[in-house]
Amino acid sequence: MLLSLTLWLSLANAAEVTDMAPGPGVLVGMHYGGSSLRGDLMEQETVVSGRRVLRHDLDLRAELAPVEGIALTLGLDTTPAWVFRYPDAREMTVEPANSEGSYLAGNPFDEDPAIRASGLRGVWVGAAVAPFAERYERASAPTTWRLDVAYRTGNKNRNLWTASDGRRGAAPGGSALLLSGAFSTDMGIGTPYMKVAWQREGAVEVDVVDEEGREWAKNLALRPASDLSIRSGVEILAYEEPEENSTFSFDLYLGGGYRTWEDIASGVYLPSVLGSSRQIPITVGDHMMGLAGVGIDYHVNEFVRGRSGLEFRYRTPFRPEHAYDVTTSANTWELGWSLTIQGVAKFTGVEPASAPPPTTGATLPASGPPASP
Repeated sequence: MLLSLTLWLSLANAAEVTDMAPGPGVLVGMHYGGSSLRGDLMEQETVVSGRRVLRHDLDLRAELAPVEGIALTLGLDTTPAWVFRYPDAREMTVEPANSEGSYLAGNPFDEDPAIRASGLRGVWVGAAVAPFAERYERASAPTTWRLDVAYRTGNKNRNLWTASDGRRGAAPGGSALLLSGAFSTDMGIGTPYMKVAWQREGAVEVDVVDEEGREWAKNLALRPASDLSIRSGVEILAYEEPEENSTFSFDLYLGGGYRTWEDIASGVYLPSVLGSSRQIPITVGDHMMGLAGVGIDYHVNEFVRGRSGLEFRYRTPFRPEHAYDVTTSANTWELGWSLTIQGVAKFTGVEPASAPPPTTGATLPASGPPASP
């Protein structure tokens, strides 16, 4: 029997984090996420530097569903631009009393120090399953579940902690394991949902080289931070035209997260460091994050959807490098924005007779930028 192919563009809906590619079929998506972080660095209650982090991520996603409710997931994460800038920073000097580094007596830099990075963060391979779904035929479950497990490749030679030909990569360095669960309930005028995710970063050994090409350490053992995040919200239906399958909705949500301590290379999270700290793993303190966001979903018709989002994040103070008595300021905040586009290829004419009817659209979980340190 000949296959018929239906292809359309759709945009991710945060209240549909439990949706999957219709089976049998495939789903491809592109997610852009940007963020701007602003704060200061403090030493003994004195501001010693500003702290600005600007990041742009572009991630690609694909799902292959041989049957309804089961899918193979693939992903490609990239960061076209990532800049750590330290305005009004002071140069670190050696404190005579204890031979430790300090910014308090340092002179201001003539030009703001900056660390720039870009490149591939990793390739994801995983699987997703929906054991319960309201869309299934004769479904008795009042909720829809989506459970994911995925593995990301590492990048030992092109990562944030070392420079190659004067340029830093954007990868954490090691491989990673992602476990997530999403749950939603369609209540007609609104769809409440919740998603919990844990991303465990693996250890990696890195040759530490700075932008000038100087090698500070070989096979330095590092362990980037892992992240636990939770988000809960509701998509509120504001307008619906059933005949044209047209809707307009607002997505309101709150969330939070925890970022573990990490062992990384010195000189990225601070504007200036001593050479001695570049030769050892530097421990970064753990911290919490709270967030609030809003999204706008506009479904032009059955085949075309759009989503854009804006998110505010607050981070608790932490110590960027254990070797120095410096902490991030309590007024640190971050603004994020995002846009997600998806395309679904639905194959018809090959479904088993017992298979439940496919969904008319599917949504990949949007992969927003990871928490900035």
